[in-house]
Parts: sequence; C-alpha cells; structure tokens
Amino acid sequence: MSVHPPQPLSELTRFNLPASLVHGLDLSGRDRQTVPRGRSIIADGASPSSAFLIHEGWAVSKLSIGSGETQIIDLHGPGSLFGLNQFAQTRLSGFSETALEEVSLYALNLKALTELAGRDPDTSRWLIEKLSNQNQHQQIHTAVLGQLPARGRLAFAMLKILDVAQQQGQKMVDKPIRLPMTQEEIGNMLGLTNVSISKLMSAFRRDGLIDYGRNRVVVKDVEALSKICGVNPGALPPTHGSDYVATFSVTSAARSGR
Repeated sequence: MSVHPPQPLSELTRFNLPASLVHGLDLSGRDRQTVPRGRSIIADGASPSSAFLIHEGWAVSKLSIGSGETQIIDLHGPGSLFGLNQFAQTRLSGFSETALEEVSLYALNLKALTELAGRDPDTSRWLIEKLSNQNQHQQIHTAVLGQLPARGRLAFAMLKILDVAQQQGQKMVDKPIRLPMTQEEIGNMLGLTNVSISKLMSAFRRDGLIDYGRNRVVVKDVEALSKICGVNPGALPPTHGSDYVATFSVTSAARSGR
C-alpha cells in the first residue's frame, strides 16, 4: 500500500459520518492508503485489526468456495465500510477483500473504534447500523443465488450496483455509473457464466432496462428491474446513513422467472 496525505475535513462530509467519529479517530488528519488494482485489502484467512472506509474506487468481498476458487459476495464503492466482521467477532472463514481498481481508503483501528463506540452514542448507532446492513446484504445475496433464475439475479445485481453508486446521496438513475467490473466478474457474483451475462445484458439493453459500455452501466428502469427480481425499490439495506430498516422477499413470480 502507498500513502496519500490527509484530506480537508470537507472531503469526509460526503460520507455522512458522525462528527464524533471523524474527530474521535482524527480522520481529517489521517493519511489515506492506496491499494493497486487486483491486490488484497483483507487477505483470505487474515485477522485484520482495522475496518476500511473507501475514499475512492471499487472493491469486492469474496469467499473461498474450495479448489482455489472464490465467489464474489458483495460490492463496495466510495463511502463503503467493510471489515466490521472482526468488530462483531463473526469473521467469515475464507473471507477476503480485493480492489477492483486502484482504491484509496482509510483504515479504522477496530480497538479505537470499539472504545469510541462505548462512550459515544452517535458512533455506537452508526456502527450498529453498518453491521446490520452488512449482515442483511449477505443474507439477501444468499437468497438471490438460491431462489432466483438467471434473469432475476442480473436484475438484482443492477439494483445493487445502483445502490452502491448512490450511497453518497447522488441520484444515479439514468446516469452513467463507472463500474470497473468485467462481465466475468459480474457472473462470478451471481453464479452465472460470462456467456449468460453477455446474453442477459444484451436483452436488458434491448428492453430498455439498462445501457452499458466499457467500464460503465446506466440503470434506466428501476421499477421493471425490481419486478424481475422481486425486490421492491429501496428494499436493499442502504449503504449510506438512514433510519430505514429493510425487508426482503423473493416473490413467486420472480422465482419462476415470469
């Protein structure tokens, strides 16, 4: 990892962090770390002492599934926080985090974070929300892979990408989202082949649901994608600050592919 100098406090306000967290951990005076594309941020089997807040770039969470293969289980963009499983003492076996492109991030020492949460209600609420949303995202992803046909899985992935892109409060429907994922990587996230993803994305574009090009995607019809995968708009646990409590159920129509 390389190191970048501290950023102005204004650079952190877009992440909706509690002021007590920013000042308590001195984030505005903290150097940012940079991880090159393809490098591990959290290595498989490691027990990191920090959680990580992405400043710029995209990364993926992976799980080992045997025979040296891995499955992408979550997607993170600017403003995402990951690595809190160590805080909750529920680290997944075989879990790793990899940079999809060059990623700049802040390392939040888990011991200092725990101590701050113990004495500060705002930081405590923020942490509980982040942990809850992280767990719900993992449960939803498992449900999607287990219950939906290929078309529904891709529709869910498009909503997930939109959700991550909007986590700093900027509406991204009908706007190009920079996405450094190949179709093969999207397929890995959904348990589908590269050929299947290519055909489905072409069909979605033909139906006016999305548009896409090199390293970008445009989500055009949220309502239609929601019907395909059985997830109501806004049903994904928000990746940004919110009091919303998410619910998720795959409808019978989505499960059957209708």
